[in-house]
Amino acid sequence: MIKFFRHIRKSLLMENKTGKYFKYAIGEIVLVVIGILIALQINNWNESSKEKKVEQMYLKNILSDLKDQNASIDLQMEREQEYFEAAGYIIKAYQQINSLVIDSTFNKIAAILTARKTFIITDPTYTDLISSGNINILKSIEYKNKLIKYYQELEYIEKVILNNNSLLIDQNYLSAFNKIGYYYRPDVFGSYSSTSKLNAQIVIPKYEKELQEISKKRIIIDENKLDFMNAVYLRNTVAIRHYELLVDLKTTTKSLVTELEQLLND
Repeated sequence: MIKFFRHIRKSLLMENKTGKYFKYAIGEIVLVVIGILIALQINNWNESSKEKKVEQMYLKNILSDLKDQNASIDLQMEREQEYFEAAGYIIKAYQQINSLVIDSTFNKIAAILTARKTFIITDPTYTDLISSGNINILKSIEYKNKLIKYYQELEYIEKVILNNNSLLIDQNYLSAFNKIGYYYRPDVFGSYSSTSKLNAQIVIPKYEKELQEISKKRIIIDENKLDFMNAVYLRNTVAIRHYELLVDLKTTTKSLVTELEQLLND
């Protein structure tokens, strides 16, 4: 093709057709420019198609992460509900008689409050987007900003629950519980006669009764009682606050899932 155009230019020069030569040269330049523009446009289409595929891959992975996160939130909510119900049971029982009745039910429920659930964040795709610098591959600026804000909120809630577990449970409640209670273990100290965590009837062996008597002597001490009930009230308040944060987070997670499914279907 290049030889063909060169032959035409040579012929025009030899025939002394300078005007036609310049017109032809300009036309040739225009054709070359058009060819370059077409090639660039094709290249842009190819790059855009590649980016679209990468974006779709990320969006699908984010969707999977959000669904896993929703399951993690549900599990954390179940645990926090168990904690504030157990604390509420002890508070209500104490308010009824202004005293604590140390028995197997009390120790079982009080021991529930010694446990704590670490909140799990599921963010491998988001972490990859940030660390690789590919966050801008998400074309929807509105959704990208929502996603960034969401994971910032996740990190905040994770820190709140972690700090509360460490400061208010490990250091506060456990210390108060250890002064009056003992750790009830069904596999060692007996078994439940029903599946309900709070209302199960318990078979009590002799050696557990001895532990109950020790607890009763300790709870008579006003300082121990005060420390324990303060810790229970705090445990109840913290669990409720955690639950409220998780309810809001679950709503946001479901909203992000719905929006993302729409983006993937567009």
